[in-house]
Amino acid sequence: MSPHIYRRSILGIATSFAASAAHAQAPWPDRPVRLINSGAPGSGIDLMARILSDALAQRLGQPFPVESRPGAGSVLAAQAHAQAGAGESLLLGATGIASTVPYTFTGRLPYEEAQLVPIAILGSEYLAWVAPASLPVSDLRSLVAWIKANAGAANWYSVPGYAELDVRRFMAERGLDATFVAYQGSPPAVLDLAAGRIQLGVLPLTPAMSAIREGRLRALAVTSGTRAPTLPEVPTVEEAGFADLRYDPFTALFGWRGMPAAARDRVAAVVAEVAARPEMAERLRSAGIVPRYGSAAELAEVIAFQRDRVQAALRVTGARG
Repeated sequence: MSPHIYRRSILGIATSFAASAAHAQAPWPDRPVRLINSGAPGSGIDLMARILSDALAQRLGQPFPVESRPGAGSVLAAQAHAQAGAGESLLLGATGIASTVPYTFTGRLPYEEAQLVPIAILGSEYLAWVAPASLPVSDLRSLVAWIKANAGAANWYSVPGYAELDVRRFMAERGLDATFVAYQGSPPAVLDLAAGRIQLGVLPLTPAMSAIREGRLRALAVTSGTRAPTLPEVPTVEEAGFADLRYDPFTALFGWRGMPAAARDRVAAVVAEVAARPEMAERLRSAGIVPRYGSAAELAEVIAFQRDRVQAALRVTGARG
């Protein structure tokens, strides 16, 4: 090999190595990042994902395409996130992905809890106990009485996670006989509720609001500690006499295993900004969502608290999967 060719080869290798090193050290994100969410199109989580996607793209300079992966109790979304390469995706979903599913999933969980790195809490959705308007009930007490009087005739649905487990606990403790029906997200469950094919739904207000306002569904109570601003006439479960059903569900953002603290903090800052914007807050509230920023440490505390409640409920129901 001539000295000239040798020098060119060495220069080429050095240039390639330098380019690779620069790419490896490039600040994240240096390419589009999938924003995977566990909600079906039209759900509250899907709405939050689309709002957050726009804000992340504006602030971080890369597209954050929204990818909905509903079904299997949020497992499909978490699995898609876990299978992505480092830095290639973020996961938006209910905190039950980390606090409930690991205790209730049947079989081998297709992701590890360590692959869901807490970034921030984005908000809390109002969950409501909802019945068809055609069902002769007006509140939670009359619903319980109807299910008791029609043992085995009632079908019900709940969003996956702790809410579903808590309904099972509630029914087991009161000797209620009703059949759970699974759906891939709340929107199709709303259709069957309105048609009277199922008699109870415990689900976010976002996909149910139109049917409630049109008089096809009746909201009996919300699980949160405060009444929903969009339905101020509907009592909380505590006001309805069932304090044990109190539950404030949080929607959270998760990163990948090994996510650098600097990247996590940049994303968390965008989440905090979204939650603080008046126009964004109003858009979320109108859909039955309470904007509420929480840090990674607060998210970890929420998950730990919910895990304790999950295990307490499992001692009552014995349910898994």
